[in-house]
Amino acid sequence: MKSLKFLLLLLFLGTGNILQAQELSEIRKRFESLENKQSDLVVTAYEKKDYATSEKSCLTVLEQYATLPTSLQTHYRWVAQNYSYMAACIQSLQGKKAEAIDHLQQAYEAGFQEYAHILKDTDLDNLREEPRFQALLAKIKEVGDYPYILKQAPTYVPNTRTDTLPAFTYPNADTPYLQKVRQYFRLDSVAGKGDELSKIKYVLTYIHNTIKHDGAHENPAGGDVTQWAEACKDGSRGLNCGGLAHVLTQCYLALGIPTRTIACMPKLYVGECHSINAVYSRTLGRWIWIDPTNNAWVMDEQGNLLGQREVRERLRDNRPLILNKEANWNNQKSITKEYYLDEYMAKNLYCFIYTSGDKTILLAPPGFTDSKAYPGRMDYIVQDDDWFWQSPYPEH
Repeated sequence: MKSLKFLLLLLFLGTGNILQAQELSEIRKRFESLENKQSDLVVTAYEKKDYATSEKSCLTVLEQYATLPTSLQTHYRWVAQNYSYMAACIQSLQGKKAEAIDHLQQAYEAGFQEYAHILKDTDLDNLREEPRFQALLAKIKEVGDYPYILKQAPTYVPNTRTDTLPAFTYPNADTPYLQKVRQYFRLDSVAGKGDELSKIKYVLTYIHNTIKHDGAHENPAGGDVTQWAEACKDGSRGLNCGGLAHVLTQCYLALGIPTRTIACMPKLYVGECHSINAVYSRTLGRWIWIDPTNNAWVMDEQGNLLGQREVRERLRDNRPLILNKEANWNNQKSITKEYYLDEYMAKNLYCFIYTSGDKTILLAPPGFTDSKAYPGRMDYIVQDDDWFWQSPYPEH
């Protein structure tokens, strides 16, 4: 009897979990439908300078967001960030200064940190002399003035015992899986017969044009990038930045070019970072920056390709950086150096994460020791950039 009661209890609990999951799914659908509808109304009314209607739509979304279960509020935190900020802008335009600052405060508390954007946003000009606004802006600067934060980071220091750290390894291009990748993507034809750097660029642009960036979907299950590409073939979905970088890593490895997928991290992680590739050029004798999401690479004033290490240091001491003119998002929007490097990547170059084999390594400035600052397990936290960016070739 006790066993039967226990089994019935498990059945009841399991049924409850199923019903809860179904209920959450329905809540999500209703909320997403409302948000999609109201977002159009917000923009349309704003463009017509019908600020009262635009404000009403913003507040409708925020009111519904406040009724969501905690788990869904966490999932849709971007809604609290974006709609609170939009409400602040629209209320500022109407002279509702107190309400506008309240909503800007709510956006900040939800994780909105775009300090440079706030400085340039003329919608907020009505607030700039307000003491509450100035105090709030000072708080946002400490977490959202990304060039300032990057410049304040302590300098890396050598590790005296690198023998205690894992060895970096790269798979042989002749493995059956990488041969499959090479054939599936027709990499010999795509790369062409030019020099090493031209091959790297051709393969980058091919993957950028073949699989779109899509932050709305999780990447497909499994690690076979040919199956990922098949899932995206009809154009109904794409891959997020990490997925695109993983595909490109496998393509370069299939051509015998050592490559890493690097997660570029902000000092304060609020649900967003950016993953790109570090590709080792034997021609240049260093790792170079390759970004499949934006078809991007970065150069110095002489046109020499740079890596994550050099870009980070040049941002810290204000040396020139040049973004390739081909850089774009999904072949729909050009990417500017001012936004991409000076703002977005300045935020995301505080730390670097790389998984080698089954070990995850975090390169962080001295003093950054919180292994739980980012999602996932950090097996090693190092401050030695020479070790982290070591050549895959002993002779280099």
